[in-house]
Order: sequence, then C-alpha cells, then structure tokens
Amino acid sequence: MKILSAQQMRSVDGETLKDQGVNSLDLMERAATGVFEEVKRLHPKVECETFYIFCGKGNNGGDGLVLARLLSQEQAVVEVYLIDVEEYSADNLANQKRLSNQVIQKINPEEQVVIPSSAIVLDCLFGYGLNTVLTAEWNGIISSINGCGARIYSVDMPSGLLADKNTPPEALVVRADLVFTFQAPKLALLLPENQWYVKDFKVLDINLSRLAIDETETNLFYVDQLLVAAFYRKRRKFDHKGTFGHTLIIGGSKGKMGAVQLALRAALRAGCGLATAYVPASGNTILQTAVPEAMILTDPETDFISQIPNITSYQSIGIGIGMGTTQYTIDALKVFISTKSNTPLVLDADALNILARDPDLWAFVPAESILTPHPKELSRILGPWKDDFEKMEMVKAFALKHQFYMLVKGANSMMVMPDGTLYFNSTGNVGMATGGSGDILTGIITALLGQGYSSKQALIMGVYIHGRAADIAVEKIGVYSLLPSDTINYLSSALIAIEQEYDGLVH
Repeated sequence: MKILSAQQMRSVDGETLKDQGVNSLDLMERAATGVFEEVKRLHPKVECETFYIFCGKGNNGGDGLVLARLLSQEQAVVEVYLIDVEEYSADNLANQKRLSNQVIQKINPEEQVVIPSSAIVLDCLFGYGLNTVLTAEWNGIISSINGCGARIYSVDMPSGLLADKNTPPEALVVRADLVFTFQAPKLALLLPENQWYVKDFKVLDINLSRLAIDETETNLFYVDQLLVAAFYRKRRKFDHKGTFGHTLIIGGSKGKMGAVQLALRAALRAGCGLATAYVPASGNTILQTAVPEAMILTDPETDFISQIPNITSYQSIGIGIGMGTTQYTIDALKVFISTKSNTPLVLDADALNILARDPDLWAFVPAESILTPHPKELSRILGPWKDDFEKMEMVKAFALKHQFYMLVKGANSMMVMPDGTLYFNSTGNVGMATGGSGDILTGIITALLGQGYSSKQALIMGVYIHGRAADIAVEKIGVYSLLPSDTINYLSSALIAIEQEYDGLVH
C-alpha cells in the first residue's frame, strides 16, 4: 500500500472526481459514511451515545457535519461545534444546510468547551491539508478535547498534526485514541515521535481512483499481507532440505545462550532447511538440548567467541546476538568482516555495537547486508538526530553509502532500502517490547535469506511475519504476558495466512 503526501492526496481526490464522474460533495458523503460505519461497529448501541463533534471551516469540517447528520438519524445525541469564520468551503456550507434540524454551535478557537468523559469526541477540525502548526489561540478548544477524558476519534488526521513534516513537540495537537484516515496512511501517523497524538489508526478505503493511485510515484510504502504474498515462495512437491538453505547463527556468551536458542528456533520455524549455531563451548549442551533440530559448532573458548572459522558452506549468516564485546570477540568480528565473504549477512546487537566503535569497518561489510538495530544501537551507528524526519534522512544516507538494508525497530518498524525507498510495517504490538524479540527476528530474516529471498524481500517479509505471529499470539495471551517463545509458536499461523493470500492471488 502506498503512503501518499498531502499534495498527492489532493491530486488523487481530483482525479477521482473526473474518473468516477462524481462531485466533491458526493465524495465527502462517501468518506464520512465510511467513518460512520466504523463508529457504529465500535459502538453498536450508537443511539445510546452522546457525540461531541468539532468541525473546522474546510472539508474536514464538512466530514464532521455529515457525521452529525448520520448519527442524528440513528437517534444519537449530537453536539456540533463549528469554528466561527466568515468563509467556509462550499461543501462545508452545503452540509451545514443539510443539517437543518440540528443546532450548530459556533465557537472561536480560544473558547473552552465542557465535554463529559462519558461522551465520544469526533475531531474534524483539520485534515491532511494543514501545513503550519496551530497558533496559541487554538489552546482553548484543543485543551478542552485533550483534557476531557472521553474517547477521541480524529477524522483523517489528529487536528494540529502535520502530515508530511515535523510537528514541534510544543505544538497544539489533538491526542486521538484512534484516527480514521482515508485511503492511504499519512507519514506522520507512522512515526514514534507522534505516539502521543496517534494511539492507533485505521485506513478506510473510500474507493478513490485506483488508476490515479497506481500512477502516483512514491518511495513510501505500508507493508500489508498482500504485498508480502506477492513475493511469497510456495513450496513444491520435490523440494528438499537443501532447497531451503543452510542458515548459520553466530553469537552467544556466558549467560546469553538463550538469544541463540531463540534465533535458531525462529529460523527453523521460518522454514530454513538446516540450521547451525557457532557459539562458545559452554553453549554446546544448552543448545543441543534446547534445539535438537539444530547443529552446533563451538569456539575454543568456554564463555565467549574468540575466533570465527572460515565460512563457505552456508546460504545465510546472522551474527551478533548475545555475543558480548570482549576484546577477543571484537578482534574476531573484525577479522570475519574483513574477509569480504559474499554470503548474505544479518547483523544485529553486539555485531552492530562493535562496528559502531570502528566506523572504518563498515566499508568491509558486504553490500546488501541487513542491519537490524534497535533505537540505541542506531544512535551509536549514526549519532544523534533532532526528530524522526532527520533520522529518516540519516538512515537513508547511510544505507545508500554502504548499500545496506536497514531496519529501524519500533511500532510501525521502518525498513530503509539502499535506493531510498522506505517501507513501514503494519503488524506487531507492544507485547513484543521484551528481551528476545530481536533475536527471533534475526533468526527469521536469516532463514528467509537462506531460502533465496532477496535482502529486500527477506527484510520486509521477516518483519511482517514476526509482527503478525505476535498479533495472533496476543489474541490468546495478551500483551502483558507475551513471551518471544510465544511468537515463535505462532510463526506457522502467520505463514499459513500469507500462503492463503498467495493462493488467492494465483487463482
């Protein structure tokens, strides 16, 4: 799914009017009806609810006026607050007239409104078209919404949040529990720094012109199951374990063998034909017992890795998890990296920390390697950034320079391709915020690489199925109790869902 800018959305809206022979008023009705249906789904007894709808002067406000009419027809209690200005958009005015039986209360932005906590707030002040931060005069209405304790739904964007550029932390922005955004995600909805304004969002398909969307060029994409299914490799009758690659996991140190165990189990569940681990000698019994399906190679040292053997017989290598940073391990990694092996690499955890200390070594890491840092590891590699937009540019520059595939972990994890294309993940949940989740992901991605997926495909698919498995798991376990091993147990369910999507595409 494409992520479109405000300018691109305006263009698609315009093309939709021409392609479908509809007028803008009809399109507004269509969009607002989509929100209305979602509200009814979330609140089946809508006639028992009280809605406070805040409408701006433009078409986002027009959406709110349509919602007020539709909710009133369902016998809900509706309070409409419309910003008092001299000029409104034509469609906004038309829907004011259609709401003839509903009292519209006109207010100024600085006014306070008392909103009961039992109400439902629909924020329709500003949509994706806002291009400057709200001035202090908006403090009254924004603070009234944010401080009321009611459930808050924003239509298209939380009012005050800029769609395509950084919104300063001190800016006035509605803090939405859920955002109903139209047709395509907006970049700002996906960024960590906006988490206080966007607890969650849902993309509503309002049937905008598919041709216009297809012809719109972008380097921003939102990963869904359909995208992953498009490059899924269905297994054939005469395939065998050699077909699915031999994956090697290098890592582990005293007290951290669990990381390697998780990665091995995840790699096997993700479909690798063979899995081997290279670990300190003390890990042999642990891993042979915990993961009998895997093979184990051991370092001469008991508690840390002191050397890495010449590796030629593996289709993919994941390195760094639980590895530690003793000087012997640092020296071993430097020698390993400088050999310029052509085997696809996934670098995580301590491998990244060691390389970040000696930036000259990045030149020896093979092109098309996959790097999977968490935020602190990323800052060690790149240095500090002032906001998420600057961070994106820094990651893109680093990926381009070294021809790496970069993962920026977090909610809506961002995947950066060497050509500057960005993919944001749609799966996953806060239950994954626990030690071991990254080790699983390393195992999954490394296994996919070994099966012949490209670095781009392995990264996108690996991140997606990791999150999808966790989403399936929390339906039974919940976010508080989710363990990384639970996610491994549901990888099969995530893969089955992708195969079913693939079969639907083929047939």
